Amino acid sequence: MGESAGAFVFKSRPNHSLTHPQERLVFWSLAALCFATASGFAILGYWLILPFAGLEIGLLAWAFQTLRSREGDYESLVIDGDVVVLEWHAGPRSERREMNRHWVRVACGCRTPGRNCRLSVSSHGRATEVGQYLNDEARLHLAATLRSRLQG
Repeated sequence: MGESAGAFVFKSRPNHSLTHPQERLVFWSLAALCFATASGFAILGYWLILPFAGLEIGLLAWAFQTLRSREGDYESLVIDGDVVVLEWHAGPRSERREMNRHWVRVACGCRTPGRNCRLSVSSHGRATEVGQYLNDEARLHLAATLRSRLQG
Protein backbone atom coordinates (compact mmCIF):
# COMPACT_ATOMS: atom_id res chain seq x y z
CA MET A 1 0.00 0.00 0.00
CA GLY A 2 1.43 3.39 -0.94
CA GLU A 3 1.10 5.96 1.82
CA SER A 4 -0.60 9.16 0.67
CA ALA A 5 0.30 12.62 1.95
CA GLY A 6 -2.70 12.69 4.32
CA ALA A 7 -2.02 9.29 5.88
CA PHE A 8 -1.39 8.94 9.59
CA VAL A 9 1.70 6.83 10.21
CA PHE A 10 2.81 5.55 13.61
CA LYS A 11 6.04 3.56 13.85
CA SER A 12 7.69 2.28 16.99
CA ARG A 13 10.69 0.11 17.79
CA PRO A 14 12.53 -0.87 20.96
CA ASN A 15 15.22 1.44 22.26
CA HIS A 16 18.65 -0.02 21.52
CA SER A 17 20.86 2.52 23.24
CA LEU A 18 24.20 0.82 22.50
CA THR A 19 25.80 0.73 19.06
CA HIS A 20 27.61 -2.46 18.03
CA PRO A 21 31.08 -1.08 18.94
CA GLN A 22 29.77 0.13 22.32
CA GLU A 23 28.15 -3.25 22.91
CA ARG A 24 31.42 -5.05 22.21
CA LEU A 25 33.28 -2.64 24.51
CA VAL A 26 30.82 -3.26 27.37
CA PHE A 27 30.90 -7.03 26.86
CA TRP A 28 34.69 -7.32 26.73
CA SER A 29 35.12 -4.92 29.66
CA LEU A 30 32.78 -6.98 31.82
CA ALA A 31 34.38 -10.23 30.63
CA ALA A 32 37.88 -8.93 31.41
CA LEU A 33 36.79 -7.72 34.87
CA CYS A 34 35.14 -11.07 35.62
CA PHE A 35 38.12 -13.07 34.40
CA ALA A 36 40.62 -10.84 36.26
CA THR A 37 38.69 -11.23 39.50
CA ALA A 38 38.39 -14.99 39.03
CA SER A 39 42.11 -15.23 38.20
CA GLY A 40 42.97 -13.39 41.39
CA PHE A 41 40.97 -15.86 43.45
CA ALA A 42 42.45 -18.77 41.47
CA ILE A 43 45.95 -17.58 42.35
CA LEU A 44 44.93 -17.63 46.03
CA GLY A 45 43.95 -21.28 45.61
CA TYR A 46 40.25 -20.94 44.91
CA TRP A 47 40.62 -22.35 41.38
CA LEU A 48 37.03 -23.71 41.29
CA ILE A 49 35.88 -20.16 40.61
CA LEU A 50 37.23 -20.32 37.04
CA PRO A 51 34.46 -22.54 35.56
CA PHE A 52 31.83 -20.33 37.16
CA ALA A 53 33.49 -17.22 35.73
CA GLY A 54 33.43 -18.90 32.32
CA LEU A 55 29.75 -19.70 32.78
CA GLU A 56 29.07 -16.09 33.77
CA ILE A 57 30.83 -14.77 30.67
CA GLY A 58 28.93 -17.28 28.52
CA LEU A 59 25.59 -16.14 29.97
CA LEU A 60 26.57 -12.53 29.36
CA ALA A 61 27.37 -13.38 25.70
CA TRP A 62 23.99 -15.14 25.40
CA ALA A 63 22.19 -12.08 26.84
CA PHE A 64 23.88 -9.71 24.38
CA GLN A 65 23.11 -12.07 21.48
CA THR A 66 19.47 -12.24 22.51
CA LEU A 67 19.26 -8.44 22.59
CA ARG A 68 20.96 -8.23 19.19
CA SER A 69 18.50 -10.73 17.69
CA ARG A 70 15.60 -8.38 18.57
CA GLU A 71 17.04 -5.37 16.71
CA GLY A 72 14.61 -5.78 13.81
CA ASP A 73 11.50 -5.65 16.01
CA TYR A 74 8.99 -2.92 15.17
CA GLU A 75 5.34 -2.07 15.00
CA SER A 76 3.62 0.14 12.48
CA LEU A 77 0.08 1.49 12.23
CA VAL A 78 -1.06 3.40 9.14
CA ILE A 79 -4.44 5.06 8.67
CA ASP A 80 -4.86 5.88 5.00
CA GLY A 81 -8.35 6.67 3.79
CA ASP A 82 -10.73 3.91 4.87
CA VAL A 83 -7.96 1.39 5.55
CA VAL A 84 -6.06 0.80 8.78
CA VAL A 85 -2.94 -1.33 8.37
CA LEU A 86 -1.21 -2.77 11.42
CA GLU A 87 2.14 -4.52 10.99
CA TRP A 88 4.56 -5.85 13.56
CA HIS A 89 7.64 -7.97 13.82
CA ALA A 90 8.65 -9.41 17.19
CA GLY A 91 11.41 -12.00 17.28
CA PRO A 92 10.50 -14.78 14.86
CA ARG A 93 6.88 -13.60 14.43
CA SER A 94 5.65 -11.14 11.84
CA GLU A 95 2.08 -10.26 11.11
CA ARG A 96 0.02 -7.80 9.10
CA ARG A 97 -3.65 -6.89 9.54
CA GLU A 98 -5.77 -4.70 7.32
CA MET A 99 -8.97 -3.36 8.81
CA ASN A 100 -11.81 -1.11 7.70
CA ARG A 101 -11.43 2.25 9.44
CA HIS A 102 -15.14 2.45 10.27
CA TRP A 103 -15.06 -0.82 12.22
CA VAL A 104 -11.87 -0.19 14.18
CA ARG A 105 -12.23 0.50 17.91
CA VAL A 106 -9.50 1.77 20.24
CA ALA A 107 -9.40 0.47 23.81
CA CYS A 108 -6.99 1.74 26.44
CA GLY A 109 -7.19 0.47 29.98
CA CYS A 110 -4.94 1.20 32.93
CA ARG A 111 -4.71 -0.90 36.11
CA THR A 112 -4.24 2.27 38.13
CA PRO A 113 -4.87 5.80 36.84
CA GLY A 114 -2.18 6.54 34.26
CA ARG A 115 -0.10 3.44 35.11
CA ASN A 116 0.29 -0.04 33.61
CA CYS A 117 -1.76 0.90 30.55
CA ARG A 118 -2.56 -1.42 27.65
CA LEU A 119 -3.65 -0.07 24.29
CA SER A 120 -5.35 -2.20 21.67
CA VAL A 121 -7.16 -1.75 18.38
CA SER A 122 -9.89 -4.18 17.48
CA SER A 123 -12.09 -4.98 14.53
CA HIS A 124 -14.62 -7.77 14.07
CA GLY A 125 -13.94 -9.17 17.53
CA ARG A 126 -10.18 -9.46 17.09
CA ALA A 127 -8.03 -7.19 19.26
CA THR A 128 -4.35 -6.45 18.76
CA GLU A 129 -2.14 -4.73 21.32
CA VAL A 130 -0.36 -1.59 20.08
CA GLY A 131 2.33 0.61 21.60
CA GLN A 132 4.27 -2.10 23.37
CA TYR A 133 7.53 -0.12 23.05
CA LEU A 134 6.00 3.05 24.54
CA ASN A 135 5.75 4.24 28.12
CA ASP A 136 2.33 4.77 29.70
CA GLU A 137 2.17 8.50 28.96
CA ALA A 138 3.00 8.00 25.27
CA ARG A 139 0.54 5.09 25.07
CA LEU A 140 -2.28 7.30 26.43
CA HIS A 141 -1.34 10.05 23.96
CA LEU A 142 -1.35 7.54 21.08
CA ALA A 143 -4.79 6.30 22.17
CA ALA A 144 -6.19 9.84 22.06
CA THR A 145 -4.55 10.48 18.67
CA LEU A 146 -5.92 7.24 17.20
CA ARG A 147 -9.44 7.96 18.46
CA SER A 148 -9.42 11.43 16.88
CA ARG A 149 -7.95 10.15 13.59
CA LEU A 150 -10.43 7.30 13.32
CA GLN A 151 -13.43 9.59 13.92
CA GLY A 152 -12.52 12.03 11.15
